Amino acid sequence: MRGPGWASISDNVRLRFRRSGGIFAGNRLDLDVDESELDDEAADALHHALEGDGLARFERLPSRGAGADEYQYDLTVQQGDDVHTLRFDESQVPSELAPLIYALERHAEK
Repeated sequence: MRGPGWASISDNVRLRFRRSGGIFAGNRLDLDVDESELDDEAADALHHALEGDGLARFERLPSRGAGADEYQYDLTVQQGDDVHTLRFDESQVPSELAPLIYALERHAEK
């Protein structure tokens, strides 16, 4: 299920998620969570994002710069020794990652 460069499937997956920016001050969300703490929706979205080439394919996407009043999403996923850090503005979230980003956002709001 994991793409090249990913550790064994038995390695624990740890996620650090931050949402900042937006129209209103104080809308920042922070989440530092183990995969086992995710609800089913977020866990399914994570596994889908890790399929194929994994998250490395999203690290190469060019940044266009934040639009006015957009959220910025920072996501770090660690599995064993493999770490992928991604940053997207609200309008740049790849469709393949959107379910994960929005599931993590909802999880952080709880």
